[in-house]
Amino acid sequence: MSTADSAPRAHLFGVSAALVTPFAADGSVDGAAVQAHVADLIARGIDGVTLFGTTGEGASLGATDRAAIFEAVLATGIAPARITVCICATDLESAVAKAGEAFERGITRLLLTPPFYFKGVSDDALFAWISGFVAQTASHSPEIILYHIPQVTMIPLSPALIRRLKDAFPTEIYGVKDSAGDWDNTVQLLPWDDLAIMIGDERLLARAAPLGGAGSISGMANLFPERMAGLVHRAEPDADLDALVEDVITHPVTPMVKALVGRVRGDHGWSRTRLPLEPAATEATDQLAQRCRAMLG
Repeated sequence: MSTADSAPRAHLFGVSAALVTPFAADGSVDGAAVQAHVADLIARGIDGVTLFGTTGEGASLGATDRAAIFEAVLATGIAPARITVCICATDLESAVAKAGEAFERGITRLLLTPPFYFKGVSDDALFAWISGFVAQTASHSPEIILYHIPQVTMIPLSPALIRRLKDAFPTEIYGVKDSAGDWDNTVQLLPWDDLAIMIGDERLLARAAPLGGAGSISGMANLFPERMAGLVHRAEPDADLDALVEDVITHPVTPMVKALVGRVRGDHGWSRTRLPLEPAATEATDQLAQRCRAMLG
């Protein structure tokens, strides 16, 4: 049995693609492109998909957009248990309503972003806000993944707060998505085998898997689900993927990942973004796309 297989992983979440959102020329969600992309990822062995996250421009999607994406994804036949829905809201009413959209479709796994508008709030205040969310959704038996991405939200979820939330809500709090890219933070979480620890920075995955990492919600899984499986399931280092990620993050990440998906799929329409994001620079995209094609073989 390999080191990764023998690691004390109480949950094996696997690889969930942080789904990118394609837009039609009129700015609406391109449901046909969503459906085709998800079907391709399923055929290539992806463990699941995550909707409305950072890579999916979730903070810029309205109710009509989300409904179109739900319809397209579920039309592929993927089981609701393989879908995670990101909840991005700063008020509890909206957060609970977005969770309700998932519950109506049989989806219970939620990636919960902290309330991010007001900065410098205390752990006690965050605990109270998240506790309110749990109280209003608990009847649906959610599996809540706490989303730690302080470089975007400017609201960190400290290990102490995470531990406090898990102890208070042992059934509802399922795990953490650690997207900070800070190994010193990650290693504090990995020993907690009552939580599924998902790594958002692909460069840390091979290190995390043998230490209890449960998997990843990953933007690069839109491009390389097979290579991501090697990192998560077998703890196989991937120097080429690490190097590509290093270069991708020198650009606005979400537009670049979308543009690369479009180049690989032969559809430049994927380069369209929803304001306030702007499309990735064409020359840089073309250069990185050549490397992606070479890595795909």
